[in-house]
Amino acid sequence: MKRLAGYVLLVGLLVLAGCSRSAGGGLGYGPEPRVAQQSGLALAVPDVVLFAVSGRCGFPCDGAPDDNYDYLSERGTDQAVAQAFRNQGKSVLVLDYSSHLFNHYSSESGAYEYGFLQLEADFDWVRRNWSGTRRVLLGHSHGTNWTHNLLRAHPGWTVDYLIDLDGICVFWEGDNEDDFDAFYAAYGNPWPVDLSESCDVEPIEKYWWWTSYYSAKDVAYPGATYNLEVQSARFLASDVQPEGNTSFVFDYTDNIRLDASYTGIWTFVADEDHNGITYPGSSALDWVTARIAALGLP
Repeated sequence: MKRLAGYVLLVGLLVLAGCSRSAGGGLGYGPEPRVAQQSGLALAVPDVVLFAVSGRCGFPCDGAPDDNYDYLSERGTDQAVAQAFRNQGKSVLVLDYSSHLFNHYSSESGAYEYGFLQLEADFDWVRRNWSGTRRVLLGHSHGTNWTHNLLRAHPGWTVDYLIDLDGICVFWEGDNEDDFDAFYAAYGNPWPVDLSESCDVEPIEKYWWWTSYYSAKDVAYPGATYNLEVQSARFLASDVQPEGNTSFVFDYTDNIRLDASYTGIWTFVADEDHNGITYPGSSALDWVTARIAALGLP
């Protein structure tokens, strides 16, 4: 019954999202690119496009992934990062997404939310039609799995910045299993890897005698020029908790390249908890914007 429900969900979402073999701006699957629809309105070509993906609807949250929603725009996280590029005199278009394979309705937000297939279609359209526009991926929590998997699924695609806010893989595979099953049943797997398996999947030989397995969210794939990683405050139950720190969820693995190097990667442990790092004025976002100011656009 669970898998049958996934197929029913897929049919409904394909209708809602306008999925077809001719859609997706050349991908052969997925929804029509949003930017392509807006371009008919004489949309000015931006210097930078920021693609921001929010995470899980919370812990606990019985409705994930369907109740996941775009909260980064609600909190102003996306605009805080975008402002770092605007401060350099660049125009920025911000596009936001929820942590879900499909476009879907979220009862948490009471709104229609965009998912990974929409991100993929939008990103593909931007890279093919706006060759001079710089691209930035921003993800929080479960959202980092989707941003990293975009580059994992498309080795030739590139971004100037891959920005991670406390990436978490726990529950991600279980949350999305039914949706991937339904999608693969309808289309097969269009990617060179199985994205449904994203936790502890990349074998990286750090030393000649030692190979470690990293989750996709911890790998700065070759397509990312710069990778800015924020990890939230770490503390134990016996510790005195900083004011406002109420979450025991945090990213404990420093990001790495496939060749075991740390080239172009910066990691920062913030003062705030898992959710606190997403708010403008946090040490996390202050660090991200300061790094962008220092590095500029490559």
